[in-house]
Amino acid sequence: MIIASPAKKELAIQLQVLQTPTTATSSPDTVCFSHEYCSNPEDQDIVTVSKRELGTATDFVGTVFARWSKSVDEHMVISTTTHETSRPVQCQAFIHDDTVFLTCPVMDRLSSWADGEFQSCVTHLIELAEEKTGCEYLVIAIDRRHLDNNTVIRAFMYLGFQMIEPSVYGQEPGFILVGYEL
Repeated sequence: MIIASPAKKELAIQLQVLQTPTTATSSPDTVCFSHEYCSNPEDQDIVTVSKRELGTATDFVGTVFARWSKSVDEHMVISTTTHETSRPVQCQAFIHDDTVFLTCPVMDRLSSWADGEFQSCVTHLIELAEEKTGCEYLVIAIDRRHLDNNTVIRAFMYLGFQMIEPSVYGQEPGFILVGYEL
């Protein structure tokens, strides 16, 4: 019996690199991307890039990665909706080297999400990071104080994420990092 291997054909896909503003302005810049695979044309991802507010409670970089506090000037807020139930999802993010760092999209218990909704949401965030930033890695920071963090970590690992050793990025002890190679 002869088993044929599929013919591999190279396919070039042009990336749209997300450009951060180069001028120092006080107003945030907003970029909108439509959902490519969604039937509702109104669904879109909204990425707002703004200067970091150093030392505030909403400073994701300073809260999770204190040692990078001075090297990251801007952060992003990514707003999207899940396809199944149109649940609004908002994550803070920043790019450092070739890595996109995100806050965990789950703010409540994972059990309150519909079947497949978490998988769809995370897959969408992976696609957004891969297609729009040109980065090589996606790292998600999970707060240890989260009520459901064991279930959330297992869900990420089911989707192909791996736990990251704390010494790699030197995050604060209150956070767990999971990574995905794009």
